[in-house]
Amino acid sequence: MLENIRDYFGTLEGEYIPQLSLNCVILAYHQRKLQVVVNEVSLGKNTLLAIPGGYVHQKEDLTEAVHRIVRESTGLEDVLFKQFAIFGKASRSFAEELSGMMDLESDSDQLLFNWISKRHVSLGYIALVDYSTIELKPIEFYDSARWLDLDQAGKLIMDHEGMICSAMEFLRKEMPYTPVASNLLPPRFTLPELLALVESILDRKIDRPNFRRKILSTGLLKKVGLDSSGKRRPADLYSFKHGKDTTLMDDVKFGF
Repeated sequence: MLENIRDYFGTLEGEYIPQLSLNCVILAYHQRKLQVVVNEVSLGKNTLLAIPGGYVHQKEDLTEAVHRIVRESTGLEDVLFKQFAIFGKASRSFAEELSGMMDLESDSDQLLFNWISKRHVSLGYIALVDYSTIELKPIEFYDSARWLDLDQAGKLIMDHEGMICSAMEFLRKEMPYTPVASNLLPPRFTLPELLALVESILDRKIDRPNFRRKILSTGLLKKVGLDSSGKRRPADLYSFKHGKDTTLMDDVKFGF
């Protein structure tokens, strides 16, 4: 794998903006849990987990760079994403984690390690996707890609756990103004699934009867059938009135 890293970083000089990167917290909702895309790479006996990210081309707009990373990670072209933070502490570096993991075989390997170990400023973006539409692929020099439950984010490298925490704080504030739920849920869903999603984002329980009454009173949902997936009492299926552009309005509150 070190050879793949050598090849990747060998293309960076002159083509990318040095010491500026972006990371994308790609979130989906599956089995009533929020999950995030992570990439894996093996270095000796160690496996590193990271949020998808990369460097920005010298002549590439930031939005184009985000589109590229999300597309390479998920295969999706039309994805809702927003910048949520900038991570730029003077001490922000991979040096401590990489030290001892990389078998530096030559002077060029040492130069590579020195380059990776520099301070990097990263722009944080959050992207919301429908789990059922994704075909995950690793980007850059990584071995594989997979979904990770948010409660396992402590396994990530460097400050990537903090990135996810920051992204979730941003998501909670944005939910009344941004079509969050409508971009995370499939086109047809039940009210318990919508409630569970909102509870996952807010990280707390919501009064179910109050939620049901208020959400149905908004006219944001339309009934589209029954969930006949083997349950004794099929639940009503709903879709959002305005599709992926539907926002859970702030003035309703839904018992939050």
